[in-house]
Amino acid sequence: MTEEKYHLSARLMHWIMAVGFVFMWACGYTMTTLVTEDSPLEEFLFDLHISVGVTLLALLILRIVIRLVHRPPPLPYSIRGLERTAAHLGHAVLYALPALVITVGWMETNFGGHTVQWFGVQLPRVFPETGESLQDLSAEVHMWLAYGMLAVAAGHVAAAFKHRWIDGHDVIHRMTFGDR
Repeated sequence: MTEEKYHLSARLMHWIMAVGFVFMWACGYTMTTLVTEDSPLEEFLFDLHISVGVTLLALLILRIVIRLVHRPPPLPYSIRGLERTAAHLGHAVLYALPALVITVGWMETNFGGHTVQWFGVQLPRVFPETGESLQDLSAEVHMWLAYGMLAVAAGHVAAAFKHRWIDGHDVIHRMTFGDR
């Protein structure tokens, strides 16, 4: 069992971003599946989804800086071999996939002839307007990357619970607040 925790800033960023991505998955599913197309609610949800996505991109950059400044605590010594490799790979993917999902979402918006707006503030066009075919392709890639990220996040949560309740490594405590 390890007693060492992640730095407070890393813990805060972890949970803020976790809530943000849960919101993004729910919002994305709702706006593309449950809401009437071209309705005011759909437009509102798209704008909110994009704004929260931009916020999460900024938080991801901040989170990377925090990780570089405050090294994470080492994994418990008893986590070895393939499991240790999977933990490191899983964490790397949880940094890379959000960046990819957000980038492809930005592409989708720009390809369709729109600018990305952050709560009404127009941001620079990063990708050219290309028309419907690339917009549709990027929308599909964005969705599947988001589902892939959801699967990796679910695996991350499952692994944390497995370590806690099956293996006896309280890795969850390293990312929580307060004492046991």
